[in-house]
Amino acid sequence: MLKAVHFGAGNIGRGFIGYLLYKSGYEITFVDISKELVESINNYKRYNVIILKDNVEKEEVKNIKAIHIEDEENLSKAIVDADIVTTSVGANNLKSIGEKLINYLKIRKANIDKPLNIMACENALFATNILKNSILEKGDRDFIEYVNQKIGFPNTAVDRIVPNVDIKKELPIDVAVEDFYEWDIEKKAIIGDLNIRGAELVDDLEPYIERKLFLLNGAHATTAYLGYLKGYKYIHEAIEDDFIRNIVSRMQEEASLALSRKHNIKKDDLERYASKVIKRFKNPYLKDEVVRVGREPTRKLSVNDRLMMPAKLCYEIGITPEFILYGIAAGFLFDYKEDPQACKIQDDIKNFGLEKTISKVTGLEENSDLLQEIVKKYKELKETFRKR
Repeated sequence: MLKAVHFGAGNIGRGFIGYLLYKSGYEITFVDISKELVESINNYKRYNVIILKDNVEKEEVKNIKAIHIEDEENLSKAIVDADIVTTSVGANNLKSIGEKLINYLKIRKANIDKPLNIMACENALFATNILKNSILEKGDRDFIEYVNQKIGFPNTAVDRIVPNVDIKKELPIDVAVEDFYEWDIEKKAIIGDLNIRGAELVDDLEPYIERKLFLLNGAHATTAYLGYLKGYKYIHEAIEDDFIRNIVSRMQEEASLALSRKHNIKKDDLERYASKVIKRFKNPYLKDEVVRVGREPTRKLSVNDRLMMPAKLCYEIGITPEFILYGIAAGFLFDYKEDPQACKIQDDIKNFGLEKTISKVTGLEENSDLLQEIVKKYKELKETFRKR
């Protein structure tokens, strides 16, 4: 049986990546920082993926085990034996994962000659490159030559909504997911064979990554921040609000124009994709909370992420990103008390002022046209929804 090692045994790891790896015939070793989760996986040796739709389906995932990330002996054995290594740990943690992999790959080099593909499955641009660079930058010439010859680092674009929904479960590690998924993999970077059921191998990954980042992640964040402002609890409630749905649809149109110009993607294809995204947001079975989707606003409002990137691209090609900027402005009004990044942004606005805070988070110059437009929309939204 093929063997996979997956870093990150959370909902995405179990409900999306692990699910597809199992369906592709892999035995999966999950690696996680949570001792409790590792113990649960090893205790039950299986879990169910609950697919949320009109007729709820349940699919069992078996042939699994788990290792704590500090269990170097067993993790070393797992990496040596692996046919594939994947991650869903958050882009900010990839560098440290890469540094951990160095010693394990050196042991693998000394023990086995078969190729290995390592893929970061994260909501970030070319996330696998972060892993690859962190591995190569500390290697000697011999190790670098081995990595370049025997290890593939395909970048990926991954998409599946996995909410923290309160639903009846057989096992505590069961996970609920939406019916839709997409996993696009950079074909040219694969070494050897890579067969994952349901994944698509593509020649040029960048259009897929940016389409998903702008039209799905950007629209999701915009729905969450505006939904939070208007007092909605769930995404499916927020997207049914005419005011919010109009802004989200219009920001998708702006981003689609930019994508069409940059990548020569047919506008009809982008319209269909955007429409499908809105339909997914309306799924009432997901019960996806706006505070979950809006969490970590410092990351989501940063220069190379889901809102600022399409806004800047629009501006550079002469499109005014009017509605994308509403999403960004709403993000600076996201003051959820249990989100440390949201609290830090609000503290910075109080202590240093709105313009300096927006500049710090987005990377825009304080006197730039885009920043000043964000300020205007921030004040407009605050006046409309935060009258005090």
